[in-house]
Formats: sequence, structure tokens, C-alpha cells
Amino acid sequence: MMTRRGLSILLFYDCLYPQSVGGVEHRNHELAKALAARGHRVTLAGFGDAPQELAPGVVTLPLAPAGPLYSAAGKRSTGAAVRLAAGAARIDLRPFDIVEAANIPYLHLPVLAARCRLRGKPFVVTWHEYWGRYWQQYLGATWPVYAAIERLTASLGTRALAVSHLTASRLETRRHQEVLVIPAGIRTRQISEAAATGALESGPPLVYAGRLLREKRIDLLLEAVARMSPARPGPLLAVIGDGPDRERLQELAGSLGLLAPTPRVTFLGRLATATDVWRTLGAASVAVQPSSREGFGMFPLEAMAAGLPVVYCESSESALGELVEPGVHGLRTAAQPEALAACLDRLLDDPAGINRMAEAARRHAARYDWTTVAADTERVFLSLLSTDS
Repeated sequence: MMTRRGLSILLFYDCLYPQSVGGVEHRNHELAKALAARGHRVTLAGFGDAPQELAPGVVTLPLAPAGPLYSAAGKRSTGAAVRLAAGAARIDLRPFDIVEAANIPYLHLPVLAARCRLRGKPFVVTWHEYWGRYWQQYLGATWPVYAAIERLTASLGTRALAVSHLTASRLETRRHQEVLVIPAGIRTRQISEAAATGALESGPPLVYAGRLLREKRIDLLLEAVARMSPARPGPLLAVIGDGPDRERLQELAGSLGLLAPTPRVTFLGRLATATDVWRTLGAASVAVQPSSREGFGMFPLEAMAAGLPVVYCESSESALGELVEPGVHGLRTAAQPEALAACLDRLLDDPAGINRMAEAARRHAARYDWTTVAADTERVFLSLLSTDS
């Protein structure tokens, strides 16, 4: 009979937090700690240099030394995906009761699916995005190859989960079965406390946090800031994070006159800890996410927990509408510099509106605490193991 405690769980992905600070590895890190707090043993496998104990019951298992995950063009590297698939072929699965992997970067999925099937172990694939024809916009001429890989791997796994209803609905058309939605979570209490400390400090009223990638459309945000009311004093925007697009974005900010003589934008780079990020959020008034593609939206959700309304740009590839209800938790606007600038100016001129949406955002974000997410994930794992038994 399957007990409710003591599972040995493998979470498999190419990146390990905090060496890398993307949304999936952050999610795996926090989920592992929350599952360990429920009495399970969790191993995080990915690229890294040496095994570590991240918390009681949580260890890392390096598959190979960390290397570049992105090409010179800022796209996901096929070579890194092949390296991860090789790691999936080598890893010893015997110690684990259940194996979970992110869908990205795909090539590891058939390897793990075949090996788990041979050993009779449940294999859960968590889908953070399903791109479909978006591959054409992302890659150009070679897109049909990658779209076919995504389509073929969609059927793999004993069970598929999705972090958003947008991804679940797309995946269900390929799997022909219901896909359960379990969103990522956040540390609501810690975010709230850090943000309250940050609120005692002065900072730019607008903030963005995340990887600096082309699809995040930070260039659109910079163009919008350049068009905002010149009557607003001091820096308007703090940009937290790093990535392959940083140099281009800084050059653009310079050409728009946002760096001198009076700085309007501050590039803070990657901050040392998550607490530092949350403090910086607390010093701002509005979070901005202009991204063209968001499978979930970890930064907007953390910003909401910090008491910030979220302004985001329309996109058919974004699940942010599931998190942020326009007019309640923030605002939605067209993905155009003029429209975004007007939206931000209007909101900053409405402190009562900011306060109202901030309170609603904080209450909404509380539903996504990691304790709830871990309990939902545990139920799925136990149900699969019970079925196998």
C-alpha cells in the first residue's frame, strides 16, 4: 500500500537554480523544497559542477558541466539539448519512485519516457509552453523541424501537467486527454516581508525583472519610457536581470537618451538573492511585463505578491491574462510603444487606482503559495504510484 510520505522524486531539467535564474529552474528549486517539507526526498538533475545539498531532503545531481544554453543569436542551443538527452540516457533511475521533467528542450523526453517505461516508473512531463506555429516566428526557415519535435513529444509521459490553461488546451489537442493545470508557486510571506522593507526606500516607479531576451520585448518598454511624460523626475524604470540581449538593450537605451544626461532607466543586472529582487519590487509602484511569450509569469506573480499592479502587453502567446485580470490586478495594453507609454503615464497619475489594484493583486497572489502547489503535485504523484501498484 502506497504511503503519503517518503517518496524519492527526480526533477529533471537542464538548468539548476541558483546558477541559472530562469522560471523553470526557479520553479523546480522551490517545488523541491516544498515537497521535501512534506517528507519526500527530491533530487534536482541538470547541468552543474558539483553535487550540493540545497536544503534538508533536497540535493542536486550534475549531469555534465554547465555550458552555454543559448546560441550567439540568443536562441536555445540544439547542442545543449543533445547534451541533456545524453545525460538522460546515463542517469541512474533506480533510486527514484517517480520522474518529472520539464518539456523544454524536448530531446530528453523520448529517452526518459523509454527508460521509465522499461523500469515501470511513472514519468510526468510538465509543459511550461506549447508553441505550435510560434516556432516560425522564433526560428524562421527551420521551424517545421522543431514544431514536429514538439508535436511528437506531446504524447510522451504517463501523465502530462501544464502550468497554464493556455498550454493545457493546446496540449490536449495532441494528447486527446485532459491535461491537469498545476501552476508554479511563490513564497508569498517572504515576498511580502521583503517588499515591505523595500517600500521604505526610494526607487524608480516602474520595474521589470527577468532574463534579457528578445522575446521579452524590453526594447518595446524602453521605447515606451522614452515617450512618457518628460515632467516625471528621476529614473522611471529599473531593469533587473541579465541575458544575451543586454548589450543591445543598453545601446538602445543610450540612443534614446535614457541613460544620460538625466538617467531614466537603470540596468541593475542580476541581483545577488531573490530577497534583493523582492526588496527592489517593493521600492517600485508598477510592474511591467511587455513579453511576447509567457508560459506562466513568475515575475508578474511575485510582483503582485509584493503589492504591485502589473501592466502587460497583448500577445496570443502569453498566459498572463490567466494571472492578471485587467482593471482588477493591473492593465493590459497593445504591444506598441505609444500605447504602453500612455498606459503607464495614466496609471502613474492615478495613485488611488494603483493602491486599489495593488491590494487586489496581493490577495490574488496569496492563492499561489508553494505549500498549495506542492500538495497538488504530491496528490498527482501518489495517484500515479497507486495506479501502478
